[in-house]
Amino acid sequence: MSELSSTQTTRKPNCQLPPGPRAYLLFALREVQQDPLSYLSQMWQEHGNLVRLPVIPGYTFYLAAHVNYAEHMLSTHQERYSKPDLFNKSMGLMVGQSILTSEGDFWLKHRRLMQPAFHQKYLENLSSVMVSCTESFLEEWEQKPDNRVIDIVPEMMRLTLKIVGLALFSKDISVESSTLGLAFREALEYVSYKMNNVWTEPLWMPTSRNLRFRRAKQILDRAVLDIINFRRHNPLNTHDLLSMLLAAQDEMTGEGMTNKQLQDEVITLLTAGHETVASALSWTWYLLGKHPNVAANMQDELQTVLNGSSPTIEKLPQLQYTRRIFDESMRLYPPSWGLPRVALEDDEIQDYFIPKGTIINIAQFIIHRHPEFWENPDQFDPDRFLPEKVNQRPKFAYFPFGAGQRICIGKSFALMEATIIMAFIFQRFHIELVSHQSVEPDATFTLRPKYGIKVKVRKKS
Repeated sequence: MSELSSTQTTRKPNCQLPPGPRAYLLFALREVQQDPLSYLSQMWQEHGNLVRLPVIPGYTFYLAAHVNYAEHMLSTHQERYSKPDLFNKSMGLMVGQSILTSEGDFWLKHRRLMQPAFHQKYLENLSSVMVSCTESFLEEWEQKPDNRVIDIVPEMMRLTLKIVGLALFSKDISVESSTLGLAFREALEYVSYKMNNVWTEPLWMPTSRNLRFRRAKQILDRAVLDIINFRRHNPLNTHDLLSMLLAAQDEMTGEGMTNKQLQDEVITLLTAGHETVASALSWTWYLLGKHPNVAANMQDELQTVLNGSSPTIEKLPQLQYTRRIFDESMRLYPPSWGLPRVALEDDEIQDYFIPKGTIINIAQFIIHRHPEFWENPDQFDPDRFLPEKVNQRPKFAYFPFGAGQRICIGKSFALMEATIIMAFIFQRFHIELVSHQSVEPDATFTLRPKYGIKVKVRKKS
């Protein structure tokens, strides 16, 4: 944690440091690493919405758990904050220098180059890809016995990998899901290890952990670069995202992206479109299994709107309750459970002093459950997202895709994908939770179910 702030920084006379525990975080490191959500929630409950957590003598870490702090750092004064080097360097080991890990002019240039590929009119063209992928995936399910028990998490990973592969570069890479999926998970776990430990061995050391990561990274790089090279020399008459990125040119210079830049961006999009959406969908099936009344309401909507037909782009806006279910699922289990930021200069938020260099975790998991903005916050209730209720809440009470200029570029893609998958599966299959299983969130990186989620799958007649 090389960017942690020093308590020696001078602050304004009218500012005070936020409250926090006296004990150093270093002495609770094992507890933090084993269950960061419980530890941070406890700190919030004991000390308030902005908590100063001393790590080692002279260095601190802040927890921000209120909409006012989120809005200040992500929107109204976002120029005073950036992603920490600790995050960018660790995540960069996997995705290189992409819009996820870059800052400043490089980030802005790539964001502008990529943005047209995610305009609504182009995403609508991809809806048919999502529909056909999900249909063929469910055909596989239909060939298998009823009432079989599966772990829904890897199944959602396999489906979203199939979709994102075809949407990105018109290639079904789900047949390689065992290899690529393992490579993704191995790489993400390594990134989390680097981000969540004060001292780690350098990558050049031949430890077993480093060697596993290198192999995973080689698998990802080779698969993506092979596709890019093929498409450079064999242009396809398609409107997939890679075609858009290959054709993208800077308005000022006319320059496009190099193979290395494309590789980094594609791995970033694969990660976001695969891991995060699948995790969110897995939690959605878990919550639907725990709340049969909500599942029944969803069934009524699907029957009324679709009546057994495919969830086409024209019909998606009518699936309002289905969408609210997914929104509520991401409220309770946001894939990105905290957004790290570092203060680029001394700052002040509501009479609290934020020294330059302070790393702050803007805790979506806590803000999404904050009782000041959510009644019975731990309860699953999709009607929280009725338009009239949304309008009554502060904007930053809910931000699963981030906010400000760094909001997730694939937000619309993810929401369309999730709604199509939910509507398809729920029309054709009963998904029943297996009883007496331990379901816990794993905050290693994305908020994924730690032990998976076992369900019984049965075809609907």
